[in-house]
Amino acid sequence: MGDLMFNRRYPFIDRSAGANIKSWISCLDKTLATFDDKTIFVFGHAFDPIKVTGTKDDIKVFQDYLSKLLHFAESEVKAGKSKEEFLKNTVIPGVTEMNGDGIERSLTASYEEITAQK
Repeated sequence: MGDLMFNRRYPFIDRSAGANIKSWISCLDKTLATFDDKTIFVFGHAFDPIKVTGTKDDIKVFQDYLSKLLHFAESEVKAGKSKEEFLKNTVIPGVTEMNGDGIERSLTASYEEITAQK
């Protein structure tokens, strides 16, 4: 899975290199549809270094995180929040399984992706 998968760790979303959260979610959809429940995946990143392998359930947790992140950014932009206001958030509603530092990177990338669409 390489850089497509961050197991319970806040991801690095490199927009300067073309990263797009919506596309990332679609790519994970294809992964879930292509492989069966017995597949063991090798992840590029994990909060717990021992958990660099996992199952479709782990991919679903990460995909859910990306979806909630994007939805949160959309709702905050619609509410008129500036980027500076949005970046003051320390949690993403409904997200409980992500760890480590880096939430600011996710917030920045999601805000930029949403506002670039306008």
